[in-house]
Amino acid sequence: MARLPDVERRRDLLEQVVDYLAANGLANLSLRPMANELGVSVNALMHHFGSKDDLIVEALRHSSTVQRDIEARWLARKPGMSQVDILRSWWRWINASPANLAIVRLGIEAAAIDATVGGLPRPVRARQIGQWRKNIEERLIEAGIPPGTAVTEATLAEATFTGLVVDLLSSGAKARLTRSLEVALARIDQLIWAHAGLSEPAIPASTRSRQR
Repeated sequence: MARLPDVERRRDLLEQVVDYLAANGLANLSLRPMANELGVSVNALMHHFGSKDDLIVEALRHSSTVQRDIEARWLARKPGMSQVDILRSWWRWINASPANLAIVRLGIEAAAIDATVGGLPRPVRARQIGQWRKNIEERLIEAGIPPGTAVTEATLAEATFTGLVVDLLSSGAKARLTRSLEVALARIDQLIWAHAGLSEPAIPASTRSRQR
């Protein structure tokens, strides 16, 4: 009879796999160097996760769960957080440590990598970006934005945020990118206020002056 995977050991190993993938990326991934780094055998990885593709899919799913849990903790502490608050908190979290940035980079890489290279099905790749867009869309609708407009604005916000992260990875220009993020967040605020029939908040003068 085949030996069943140990659930707790599998969970611990999965967290290590996520850390490894975040640090080393998905392109040209080989199980043997990963196994050596984690101090296990390739057979042990296969025992717990099946194929290499199954392992990657499970690691990406776990990474997404970890990020959802982080956001859930923020909302538990501050239930009134707006979408702008959440995106700003994510930017701060990403910039808090190289490990945090690496986790987000992993999702972007998984979304962008060609299926012939990474072996990931399109739905898996699409979910890495789509889950961000969907979360933003749902919160905009909750704030009173019509669904059609929420889809467009959420797509724009997600694309902007993803682009800022890619720029951060390549340039490290945190200050410049943070100023740009604040302009994008001001747009979301203006959108919500306008649909609520309130006076639109202007882009902060400090932000405008830094753009010149």
